[in-house]
This record gives sequence, structure tokens and C-alpha cells, in this order.
Amino acid sequence: MREYICEAWHGSERKALQSLGLFCFLVVTYAIYLGMHLGVLRAGPDQLAKICFISAFPFAFLAYSDNAWSSNDAAPVSLAAWIAVCFAFSFKCTICVIGLAVTFFPFILSALFAHGFGAICRFFRDRMRSHVAD
Repeated sequence: MREYICEAWHGSERKALQSLGLFCFLVVTYAIYLGMHLGVLRAGPDQLAKICFISAFPFAFLAYSDNAWSSNDAAPVSLAAWIAVCFAFSFKCTICVIGLAVTFFPFILSALFAHGFGAICRFFRDRMRSHVAD
């Protein structure tokens, strides 16, 4: 199994594995947030910033570690995770679709900032490596 994962990671299936991992991570994160927002879970008012930071971390990591990763790859995965969580919660309670779209906005912003931060860090890392190699 380990050999298959390593081979897939270095082959053409890398982006699919990254997307699957990001989706799973975001589903858990978004479910925690939506549970707090809908009153299923208890949390303080400052929890949104923490959850946005946690959900943004993989975007920064992928942008930093993979030159081929772009925000165009991340956006559909993020939206699919949000829709999956909203669909799951729709069985528990009545959900306003417009209200859920508004609550998704902080996650979009945090993902964009994190992706930009990761890309900038990768740029400086690559630039420092090129100076050291020269």
C-alpha cells in the first residue's frame, strides 16, 4: 500500500490525492464550524478566526510545496466540501441556502490569503535557492 501511495504521489495521480486529502480535511473543519453556527456545537465568538486559520493551513501548505498547485485546483474542492457539509446538515435542520453562502465567505477569504502566502513563501524559497546555487 505504501509503495502504491508513493508511486501515485510522484506520478500523475498526485493532484487527485492532494484534492482528496484537502476535501477530507475541509469536510471535518467545515462541519465543526457549521455545527457551531447552527447551534449543534457550543463555541465562543472568537472561534471563527481559529477555524478559518485551521482551514486555510492546507491551502498555504499546498501552494508552498507544489509548484503545479493553483487556486483553480483548490476552489472546486473547497466548494464541494462546503456543499457536502451543508447537505449533511440539511437532514438535521432547515438551512437557508443564502445564509450558508454568506457564512462561507470568511473561508473563501482565508483560503485565498493562505494560498497567496504559500505562493509568496515558495517564490522566496526558490529565489534563495537559485542565489545559493549561483
